[in-house]
Amino acid sequence: MKKLLVSLALLTLSFGAPGASAHSALVSSVPSADATVVDFPMEVVLNFNEELMIVGDENPNKVEVFDSEGVLVSGATVVKGASVAAPVGITGNGAFSVKYRVVSNDGHVVEGTYAFNVESPIAVSSPMPISAPIEPAEDGSNLLIRVVILALLGTGVFISFRKANSLFGSRPR
Repeated sequence: MKKLLVSLALLTLSFGAPGASAHSALVSSVPSADATVVDFPMEVVLNFNEELMIVGDENPNKVEVFDSEGVLVSGATVVKGASVAAPVGITGNGAFSVKYRVVSNDGHVVEGTYAFNVESPIAVSSPMPISAPIEPAEDGSNLLIRVVILALLGTGVFISFRKANSLFGSRPR
């Protein structure tokens, strides 16, 4: 009988007790790990298998999103039940990394990272300024020729009016 009880106890322990591993685990994310998205995400959302801890007004949970140069592109982290989210300001294509640290209701800390890519057809790598068409600048010799021609035309018109005035003279009244 003792052997039977010991065997049953060992069998029970080998299958594990339900609920013994109560750590939070990441269930899903938007954008998901290693995904390539074509629309610029407005936020990153992580969903866990159990509710996350909030202590009064303090939020021990954090989600940060970084671009390929290591610049933070996310805002303040918001927790709602088993989900945590952060707004992001992504306007260009590239690789982005998500770093998270959450605390489950039982106090266990879960940390992790993952990456996703943005490949939007409307992204512009460097904005081009909008301006009028560019005309070539006048070079010095071309500008000088134009000034001389205008001066000669002006002199010719002046001389023509002087000659016309002297030919017709002033008429008596």
